[in-house]
Amino acid sequence: MPRRRESPVKNRQTGYYFFDEYVGFPPDKKRVRISLRTKDPEKAQWLWEKEYRRQWRQFYGEEAPEKPVKAKFQDIAEEFVDYERDIKKVREWKTIESRLRTASECWGDIYLDQVNSDRLAELDSYLKSLKHPRSPRTINHYMGTLKTMFYFAIRKKYYSGENPVTEVKPYHTDEKRREYSADEISRILEAAGQVEKEAWPNTMLQKYAKRIILLLLYTGMRSGEVLNLKWENIQADKIVLRRTETKQKREKVIPLTEGIKSVLESLKDERYKNGYIIPRRRDQRITSSNSTKTILNKMREISGIEDFDFHSLRHTASTIMVSQALGKGVGLADIMKILGHSKVETTMKYLHADFDRMKKAMEVLEEETRERKEEKK
Repeated sequence: MPRRRESPVKNRQTGYYFFDEYVGFPPDKKRVRISLRTKDPEKAQWLWEKEYRRQWRQFYGEEAPEKPVKAKFQDIAEEFVDYERDIKKVREWKTIESRLRTASECWGDIYLDQVNSDRLAELDSYLKSLKHPRSPRTINHYMGTLKTMFYFAIRKKYYSGENPVTEVKPYHTDEKRREYSADEISRILEAAGQVEKEAWPNTMLQKYAKRIILLLLYTGMRSGEVLNLKWENIQADKIVLRRTETKQKREKVIPLTEGIKSVLESLKDERYKNGYIIPRRRDQRITSSNSTKTILNKMREISGIEDFDFHSLRHTASTIMVSQALGKGVGLADIMKILGHSKVETTMKYLHADFDRMKKAMEVLEEETRERKEEKK
């Protein structure tokens, strides 16, 4: 299809406007030039639009595409935040609002179609130069928010081009995420036990450090899911997280094992009226990393694992499930359901190669090939 024009053409000598467009497909393509008989730009635009639609129906057999709207970035950002406010939690849409405000501060008053690779590179540099520089992982989140906003603008017909953010290559940020060895897990649990014993009576999370870590290892859940888990999520023989309680916005079901039941049993006598499994005095979710900062610092100091973090416990649990349980009566779909993954590729990245298993595979291949060769003789 040809590119549509934006407006009628003005004759500089007479001041009259006219319709001037190439229509049709080769070899019948032709130029259509029709006077609109007016010098009024608003009337000319209306007449041009009417003639444009008539010509398009005649030569292409369908309705003409909508005229792209010249939209400002700030205006679309505000409308997008209003849209997200209706479907997201306060913390989530406020984060989106903050990220788009930062982008607007970087770019100033620009139109949506002015956002290109150069502008995005400018934003990348701006985020790194702030008083509190954004990490590569956080910059990826900024770009993800912008990408979603552009898809929103395309859906609303505020933007007619390709999404410019899809061309941005995200930073690789998985270096710190790794699975812990058996020795490291032992040290982590020992350190967590010590954190619990040394916790002051008026502290909250530190008193449950070991049980938090055990739940992370036994369930493969994200730290936020464990810390904000409620007793109402325990249903018969399983943990059930609603769509609003998971990152992927889909229900997650985790069977209760004896280890999980034991940890939950140890927390029953300490529960508060607000219903959280990991007790807290106030009826509110834990949303800030500052809430767990003390535990992380103490764990790193005691265990000697300088890069310890909660997400690596999920990574460890995921790796064990995929590498050890897959194929032993456990299907990939089962593990995806537990971990809450929507894509197979996300789950399969935990299937790490192991030299001993690789050697075993080669030995089996060699043995099977030898047997088939002997059978043929």
